[in-house]
Amino acid sequence: MPDIPQRLALDLQRAQQDLQRERERTQKLLAELDRQNAELDRLRSSVHRESNSRLLAEEALDETRDRLQLAVEAARLALWDWQLPTPQVFLTARWGEMLGDIAMEGCWSMADLQARIHPDDRQAFDDVHRRLLANELRHAVSQYRVRTSDGWLWVENHAMVAEHDARGRPLRLMGTLADIGGRKRAEAEGERARQLAEQASRAKSEFLANISHEVRTPLNALMGLTRLLMDSPLNPEQKNWLELMDSSAHALLGLLNDVLDLSRIEAGKLSIERTRFDLHEVLQDVGALYAEQARAKPLNWSLDMAPGLPRHMQGDPGRLRQVLSNLLSNALKFTPRGGRICVTADVVHNGTASRLRLQVQDSGVGISPKQQATIFDAFTQADASTARRFGGSGLGLAICSRLVRLMGGEIALESALGQGSTFTVTLPLEDAPATDHTPPTAPSELDGTAQAGDRFAGLRVLVAEDHPVNELLMRQLLQRLGCTVLLARDGEQAVAQWSLGGVDLVLMDVQMPGTNGLQATQRIRELEAARGQPHTPIVAVTANAMSGDRDTCLAAGMDSYTPKPVEPQTLMRAMDEALRRASGQPAPATPPAEPPPEPHTPAAAGALDVAKLRRRLDGDEDTLRQLAQAMRTDLAERLRQLARALQAQDADQAVAHAHGLKGSLGSMTAERGARLAKGLELAALSRDWRLFERALPLMQTEAQALDQALAALLSSPPGA
Repeated sequence: MPDIPQRLALDLQRAQQDLQRERERTQKLLAELDRQNAELDRLRSSVHRESNSRLLAEEALDETRDRLQLAVEAARLALWDWQLPTPQVFLTARWGEMLGDIAMEGCWSMADLQARIHPDDRQAFDDVHRRLLANELRHAVSQYRVRTSDGWLWVENHAMVAEHDARGRPLRLMGTLADIGGRKRAEAEGERARQLAEQASRAKSEFLANISHEVRTPLNALMGLTRLLMDSPLNPEQKNWLELMDSSAHALLGLLNDVLDLSRIEAGKLSIERTRFDLHEVLQDVGALYAEQARAKPLNWSLDMAPGLPRHMQGDPGRLRQVLSNLLSNALKFTPRGGRICVTADVVHNGTASRLRLQVQDSGVGISPKQQATIFDAFTQADASTARRFGGSGLGLAICSRLVRLMGGEIALESALGQGSTFTVTLPLEDAPATDHTPPTAPSELDGTAQAGDRFAGLRVLVAEDHPVNELLMRQLLQRLGCTVLLARDGEQAVAQWSLGGVDLVLMDVQMPGTNGLQATQRIRELEAARGQPHTPIVAVTANAMSGDRDTCLAAGMDSYTPKPVEPQTLMRAMDEALRRASGQPAPATPPAEPPPEPHTPAAAGALDVAKLRRRLDGDEDTLRQLAQAMRTDLAERLRQLARALQAQDADQAVAHAHGLKGSLGSMTAERGARLAKGLELAALSRDWRLFERALPLMQTEAQALDQALAALLSSPPGA
């Protein structure tokens, strides 16, 4: 039995080894169990956190939704949501409230919504939504009216594309609707207020202009009577009184001119000319006038013109004189005896641009910085005592400022109390090409006609003119030149007369009834080309003398151009040019420019300048009387037609008769009447019947004065 203990020992050893392995496996299982427990704890914690986060997110979402709802309610907006392609649109309760219906959210048919839109706004509504659905817009704002229970309501719609499908096509549109009825009413009231303000401004300007004109007539009489009295025997005291009256009358006249200018500027009716003028002459003339006043005070006076100052420039010399006169008048007024006034003129360069700089510097009382801010306002003085001490209305600098701006320039002030002032005016400086257009004198007109010699003798000239007065003038002038005159009263007659042959030259009025001059010229050119006939020279004769009218006439086939009223020298130049072009002769080295604008000169005291008309007719009394009789007849008929056109508001008839009247009055040297007729024509062209109605009585009054002048001419002995 010696092997039994040994086996038992081996079994015990194996049992111990198995036990050890089981113990190790158990430890591994316990470790895995601990790991699993830890993972389970982590998962429990994660689930808890996720649950808390979801609750927090839901709370935040609810809070955001509440804020949005409060904002929408505070803004009183209706929200809408349209999920395509369904025809139903979700709308919040505010929509029903806006329509005066039940305030309840729900779905509305798109067809029902479109049916509520005002017919005038439906097209704009459809266009906006079409562009949104076509992806042309991502966001759009539109305004339109919708029908409510008690009328129409203006709403503002903000729309946007909220979702797209995989192909980028819109799937969902969302937006808001707001009641903007109050805003629209405020806009309408603002527009009415603006119109009333403009109407009040126009009424004020018209009132000032009318008052100025009404006061001017008795004032001129007062000044004339004062001068007559001053030429009569007077004692020193009476002479002193009359001098004071004359000085006061001139001061009042200056004030009236300032008021009238300011009213014209504010009404936008003051125009700035652009003509070539001698800058040195303007400065010297204005300087000479105020230099005498400065020496009489006495003051130290100087006028300095820089060496590089150009001799001529483009602009409005009259308005430039007015600006300088106002500045110099103030300098003289506010500079004490023994002071100085200096006027300087030079050119400043800024890159490629050059500007004229004029400075008026004085050593007067000066202006405080506070008052400089308003010194260019109307009716403003430097302080309350200025008007009492120095006089004046405070209009001069306001007019200067506005005139300078109208001329494209600037005006600036540098000043200090007790140290004087410097006013600086800068204006655009443009090249002023030389021109030989100067208004001809009466002797030069007659000499030029006489010296024409046989240049035009024997020409058969067709005059196409619908106005008897202008026809008489043209016929008389052409006969003096030795021409044979053929007549046509409209474009059709002109073409027919030309077709008979034997016409060497045509003087074609542009504006005639039926076929006008441009159409008649085009017809003649077409017939020439079709028949293979030579080119007939045609001269445009028209009262339309604006920039560009010459080009229009030449483009229609005419060869030259002359404006009404026709001056002999101008007509002969136009005839020469037309004949030269028709014969293929080269043009002169310097082609004739467009006629210069008529200078602004004060209207003649009378309605008719008989002396000038006699000179224009070379003293032909028979023709003068024929013209006077024809003018009286035509004037009465034109005024009747203008009154009828106003009553019927027939713009075409009004333009035709006003234009004809303008041409005949200009030819008759009735410049004041011609300007009134031009105003009627412009009013009719713009269909401003209120202006036309105000201007027609002025024309009728002027016509009465003109008719009296013509009657006096007819009743007087020849040559009187």
